[in-house]
This record gives sequence, structure tokens and C-alpha cells, in this order.
Amino acid sequence: MSTPSALTPRALGLGGVLGALMCLSNLYVGLKTGLGFPAALIACVVGVGTWRALLRLAPSVFGPTLSLSETSIMQSVASSAGYSTGGTIINASVGYLLLAGHHPPFWALLLWTLFSSALGVFIALPLQRPFLHQEPLPFPSGLAAASLARSFHAGDAAGQRSARALGWGATGAGLLALLRDGLAWLPATLALPGAVLGVPLASLTFALDLTLLPLGTGAIVGLRIATSLLLGAGLCFGVLAPVLHTQGLLPTLGYTGILEWSLWPGAALATSASLTQLALQPGLVRRALAALRPAPEAREPTEPHDVPRGVFLAGVGLLAVAVAAVGRAAFDVPFALGLLGVALSFALAAVACRATGETDVTPYGTLGHVAQLVFGGLLPGQALPNTMAASLTGNIASASADLLTDVKAGTLLGVRPRHTFLAQLGGSVLGSLLIVPVFYLLVPDGSALSEERFPAPSGYFVAAMARALASGLGHLDAAARGGVLGGVVLGVGLVLLERWSPARLQRWLPSPIGLGLAFVLPASFSVSLFLGALAAALLARARPATAESLTVPLASGLIAGESLVGLAAVLLTSA
Repeated sequence: MSTPSALTPRALGLGGVLGALMCLSNLYVGLKTGLGFPAALIACVVGVGTWRALLRLAPSVFGPTLSLSETSIMQSVASSAGYSTGGTIINASVGYLLLAGHHPPFWALLLWTLFSSALGVFIALPLQRPFLHQEPLPFPSGLAAASLARSFHAGDAAGQRSARALGWGATGAGLLALLRDGLAWLPATLALPGAVLGVPLASLTFALDLTLLPLGTGAIVGLRIATSLLLGAGLCFGVLAPVLHTQGLLPTLGYTGILEWSLWPGAALATSASLTQLALQPGLVRRALAALRPAPEAREPTEPHDVPRGVFLAGVGLLAVAVAAVGRAAFDVPFALGLLGVALSFALAAVACRATGETDVTPYGTLGHVAQLVFGGLLPGQALPNTMAASLTGNIASASADLLTDVKAGTLLGVRPRHTFLAQLGGSVLGSLLIVPVFYLLVPDGSALSEERFPAPSGYFVAAMARALASGLGHLDAAARGGVLGGVVLGVGLVLLERWSPARLQRWLPSPIGLGLAFVLPASFSVSLFLGALAAALLARARPATAESLTVPLASGLIAGESLVGLAAVLLTSA
């Protein structure tokens, strides 16, 4: 007996609507914080919670309840649109704007985003067999999304509490954003009294944020990352910045003035730590690259529910040529090197998928830096092509890992991999068509990249590395060169210390990525992120069952409510 298709109009429609909202929300959050989230889990929480609310409002219109397979398709479309198209925009496009002083052509960025995200979906197809069948990896977000979908469908008390928490979080955060950004009845921040070495805390970006978005972000990223952000903010803005200012090495204060120096140690810290972590995991890289060699089982006839091999070859071939053509026409990347970038992305996507399957962390930023190093050698002195190379690898890696996560969840909920593939492909098209024009509206020029509007820390990292590879470090002043050296030493040292220290000590070591991000985020953001993570940790310690059913839905509601209302306010103000 054949399994009915899960690609129903209502599953695709709801997934498209939620994907559009998640796309805008993740763009807003990425520009604000530079952080990403487990898209599959959040898409499932928001999607099922929204459908339950619609059913309660108008059961005759929206009933019956979505089946488990429809829920999986809805989640796949939403997570693909909301997650796999964001890396190019948040990282490379901001980096391009910072380096060139203007945006790339609209058509070029649109096609680059669309082709690279779709290519990531196709590239993940041959990785399903080694990572989901031959050596089944857990893909924790996929497992959690499937478990959460079953809980919601069971109609138990935990599912009902989760839906209510999602609604209350979105409503409260959206109302606060309306009062603050839409009606201007509340300020964005409240300055803190006090000074460090005679420098007012307000000049060092320490303030009380009247925003709930970083609280939700902190609850999701966890206490270790959030504590690392707090430590990094204290080190950068509370110690180094006032010391350098009193010595005359940092003449301008405020977020923009400090950032001219702090992005260099921050980028050096995060990049050196990421590359060191990758170098210390040769087994991860070896196992990932081994998956690219077809095993005897892979030469067996394709199962009926799989995507045909011919479709994979045709899709990869056409999209690789299309990406290389856009790179040559718009970004001065030689056509042959564009094809080489696709081949490199194929290998690095395998590394990203294995890392995601084992740890639930997709290192697309790290792999983008690897691509920057490779293209820095192939295209010396050319910062803009180097920036776009990082975006190609990052976008392909995130799209590939997202597909395997959703296939994992879909398989557990009875969805054919072919249907998940089609849902992911549709989501990548939707996300690309939406995210690029909205990005141009949100960030019309470089003046929008500011403490008050969009700090965009990950874009600064990409731009700093591209500039360093193109020009060397000789153009930096003494304070910036010292910051780069200190960042490299601290980043490598923390990774090595974590690798060789006893297990009981590892949990207390700060995350070097979190420390690096703190150097390019306003200190007020890091403080609020920590408070959100601390609240979630205390709830988990006091009431574990309540935390399990409430933390992710409530945090998702805070993020979605504030980002969407805040984004609408920014767009209306720009208009």
C-alpha cells in the first residue's frame, strides 16, 4: 500500500507563510546579533503552535489537524526559507557593503543567493545514505523536532502549555517593539550610571536594553555561550577600551569608535579558534570526505522514494555553471575558480553535515573562513571576490545540513526523502526571493550598520578577514595589530586548553566564538543575552519538566514577535 503524499496544499501554504516570517525574523536577528538557531526545531514549534491557534479560532476553516507527515513538510519549507538563505546576506553582503561602500547589483545578489542555497539542497542528496543510513547520525534538532511534533499531536498538557507560551511570548515582545520602535513611546536603551577609568559607561556601550529579543536568544543559545559573551563584553568594553582610550590609542569612543579597533581582535579570536577546532578534528574531516566516495551500496538501484541520480547530476551541473557565471559577471571571480569554489563547497558541505549530525552545530562560518583562505591564495589582493567565496561555501553548507536535519525528522514522521527534498527546494526559492529585497530595504547603505540599528557582527568578521588577506596587517595601527595577535593567541589557546583539560574543567571554559562575537556587539546586547540564558538555566534547575516544555516555545515567541514587529517598524520608517 502506497504512502499518501505529505505535499498537501495546506502543508506547503502554511510552511510558505511561516518560512517567509522566519526568513525575515532570522535576517533581523542575524543583523542584530550574528547568531543563528536550530531552524528545524523552531520551525516545528512556531508552525504547530500557529496551527493550533488557527484551529481554535476557526476550526471549520482550518481543520482537521495537520497530520504528522504534513507537519514535517510544513517544517521543512519553513526552515529552508528561514535558515538556509540567510548566510549569504548576513555575512557576505554586509562584508561586501563594508568593503565596497555600496551594495552589489540587486540581480546578482538575488541569483547568487538562490543558486547557492538550491545547490546546497542538491549537494546534500548523496550524503543522505552515509549519514542517515550507513552510519546513522543523531541530528539532534531533527530528533527533537520529530519528538515535539508527536507531543503536540498527542494533545497532552505539555503541548498545550508550549502553544500558550509561544503566543504569550510573541504578543508581549511584539507589543514592546511596537511601543519602542513603532510609536517611539519608549527609548531603545537606558544609560547606566558610573564610569571606568573616568570613561562613562554609556560611552562604552553599557546600557539597559528595553528589548526582549536578546533574552529569547540567550535562552536558546545556552548559558556557556551567553556567559562567554558577557566575559568578552567585560574584557573589551569594560577593560581594554577604557585603557586604550586613556593611553591615547583609541581616540573615539561610542560603539562605532570602539568597533574600529575591536573588530580586529574579535575577528582574529573567532577565526583562529574556528580553524583550530577544525584542525584538531581530522577524524571528522576524514569521515566526512569518505562519504563522498560511493560505497558498494550506493551503486545499487535507487529506491523509489529517493531522488533519481539523474536529477541530482543535472541539478548540480546546471547550478554550478549558473553560480560560476554570476560570480564572473558580477563579482570578478574567474569562471574556472567559480567552479573550483563549487567543488570545494561540496567537500566542506560534507564536513558541515557530519558536524551537524554529531553535535547539532553547523560550522558554516568556520568553513566560510576556510574558503576565504583558499581564495586569498588564488586571488591575492582582491577582497571582494574573497568575500563572495566565503558566502558561497557558507550558504551551501547551511542548506545541506538543514536538508539532512529535516530528512531525519521527516523519516521519523513517515515522510519520503523525495518529498522533503522538494519542500526544501521550494523553501530556498521562497527565502531567496524575499530576503534579498528586504535586506536592501533594511540596509540601504552603510549608515544602517550601527549600534542603534544593526551591528551585523558576522559581516564585520568576513570583511576584516578579506581586508587582511588582501592588504596584509601592515596597514593597521599598533593597537589593532596588538589586538590581532592577542585574539589569535587567546583563540588558539582556549581551543587547545579545552581539548587537553580534564572533563570537569571543560564545562567552565568560555567559548572562544562567544568571546569573539562580544567584541563586535554592543555590551548591552551581551548583558541581555546573558540574563536570558541565566533565567532559562535557573528554570531548568528548579523545574526541569516545565523548562523542557516552555523554554524553546517562549524564547521562539520572544524572538519572532519582536523581530517581526521591529522589522515592520524599520521598513515603515525607511519608507
